[in-house]
Amino acid sequence: MPVTLPAPSSRRMPLSCEPCRQRKIKCPRNINRGRIACDTCVRRGIPVTECIYLRDQWSRRNVPMPRHGDNSALVARIDRLEELLRQSLSSANSEPGTLSAELELEPEPLPEMEPTTELLSPESTLHQSAATSSSVQSDASLTQTYRGVPPVGVIIRYASGHERFEPASLQWSSVIQNNPVVGGVKTDMDENRPGSMPFSLINTDITELLELLPPASHCEQLKDIYFNTFAPLFHILHDPTFETGYLQFQSDPEKVSLPWLALLFAILSIAVIALPQDSLLLRELGKRNSAPDNMSLLSSRFRGAAMKCLESDHYLWRHNLNTLQALVILIYGINHTHGHSWALLGAARNIALSLGCHVDPTVFQMERIRVEERRRCWAGLKMLYTIQNTTLGFLDAAHIPSTVRPPLDINDNELVAGYQIPQYRDGPTQMSYLLLKFELYDLCTRICSQVFESSRTPGYDKFQALDAEISAMRETLNYRYVFDVSTVAHHSVQLNILFGYTHHLTLFLHRPVLKQGASGYSVNDWVASQTKCINSSKELISIHRTLHENPIFLPYQWYNRGLGSFHAFHAAVCLAHIYMSGTNLDTTTKTSFAELIRESLPIFRYFMKTGDHPDSSARSETVYNHEDSSHQRDIRLLDEYIENLAPQQWLSPSNMGWEGWAMILDEPVANVFGA
Repeated sequence: MPVTLPAPSSRRMPLSCEPCRQRKIKCPRNINRGRIACDTCVRRGIPVTECIYLRDQWSRRNVPMPRHGDNSALVARIDRLEELLRQSLSSANSEPGTLSAELELEPEPLPEMEPTTELLSPESTLHQSAATSSSVQSDASLTQTYRGVPPVGVIIRYASGHERFEPASLQWSSVIQNNPVVGGVKTDMDENRPGSMPFSLINTDITELLELLPPASHCEQLKDIYFNTFAPLFHILHDPTFETGYLQFQSDPEKVSLPWLALLFAILSIAVIALPQDSLLLRELGKRNSAPDNMSLLSSRFRGAAMKCLESDHYLWRHNLNTLQALVILIYGINHTHGHSWALLGAARNIALSLGCHVDPTVFQMERIRVEERRRCWAGLKMLYTIQNTTLGFLDAAHIPSTVRPPLDINDNELVAGYQIPQYRDGPTQMSYLLLKFELYDLCTRICSQVFESSRTPGYDKFQALDAEISAMRETLNYRYVFDVSTVAHHSVQLNILFGYTHHLTLFLHRPVLKQGASGYSVNDWVASQTKCINSSKELISIHRTLHENPIFLPYQWYNRGLGSFHAFHAAVCLAHIYMSGTNLDTTTKTSFAELIRESLPIFRYFMKTGDHPDSSARSETVYNHEDSSHQRDIRLLDEYIENLAPQQWLSPSNMGWEGWAMILDEPVANVFGA
């Protein structure tokens, strides 16, 4: 017979719901309790499942409970359900409603309960979203529904514009229980939680942040510089989407969201380093005497403003894609001005994980522009991590597990419904450069694993195989850019940078063969590697000269002053080494090498002053300010120093020991090459 639990009839129970009672605030005591939350809980974003009344819970304890009997029927039903679920997940062609149709079993009699909100698991929400969203057959390559793939979670979107990824492991949380669909969640976010990061409730007024912007005309000019100069080399934004937001910002600045404003400041912070040295805008905004000082001042000022916007938005515990885009562009700019951004990069990665950017966005049934924005942002973050790992020497560091596909090789204006991606193109797209750069980074990783191998001397056939990959990459670059009929400067810059990187990899691959005492290689191997290094060194110096002298490349001097100069420096050092150790070079060849090296000495001295030890030039004057150094001694000193350089030092400018170079760059190099 049924078992009942005794309940004292005289027990007094609270009238308010539990969330209101605990916070000691007024409760409207909704008469529809159990079905919708009270008005106070609705305003605070409390789910209906947490807006409960103890008096209702206590009265429910008197409901008769059935005795436990034979569980064999229940076990059989569970087994059948599991089998049907496995069949549904393994069938890629099954319709979203198939599983629910197969599960229409006759229910066992259960005690009568009051109506509750239907609980939707990530499985059901994903299938429901797939059933309600329309897809065009021609867009199959852009949007896939991932049928048959176990769900990984959902994206929670708040009314404030912030987003959060909820993993499938938390699918029974109170928030997901009330999500009708994956992509349409609108829930209030509590902005004043005292335990939230960063432990401060101070909010900067939007008008104070807007006052940090430059005048409207200057802001427009810097914005255009970014999209004409930097966006082609680091295309993580969807340009039309940003332009739409910029127009809205111009019409009503005070209604702009803080993450978007942070993104604008990040764009301004990197755009100023592309201004020419004699720019009137640079002098008006910076008000300092030298252009480098003005660039440094303005970059720091706009970066600080971007971080103020993010901090005012409490970016460490609530964020959206604009938050991540702002951080990624900030880090990219810091890297190109010889700054340190590792801690900020770690924060950006964790925010990306919080937003679910490590999951391919097609799982969430997003529109194609949002899909590509997320993919591009994740790709940009991966590139920044690759650069950091290269700097630290962690080339084989474990990558973040993700299912994200690479961004599509497509232009922004092609992200429209019904567009067919062409199989062949006449020239690169806006995404081609970034995708080709990833291929080069992968090739660099394979070369590094070969060069850094210290346990045994690798066979020359492995060098030849990797060199063949470099040659194949150059053919790919020629194929992608040779049919480009446009006259835009950034395509020429892209091609020069990519080709320069392939020549840098050639030097990185073959220089160990040229080291004195390198055993296991024949004379023919040595001559072949020397020829490769000579040709690539000449090409690198030629690329550096072209980017420096051609006026159409004036907006890209920030690259030529940085990584471009480092690659040319590598080429000059390689030629110097061959000049001093090459025994099969004729006089004419040696003379041409000496001329190239003399022309490259300004690059040497530039890095001596801008390396990790800016005061090293003064030390070099005190060490080598004497006249009794002989020509042969200088040759031995320079050759020995080059011989002892570790390959890892050529991965990044920050890896090079500039203090050591400062001791030999003045008199020894000048005496050897007659500079």
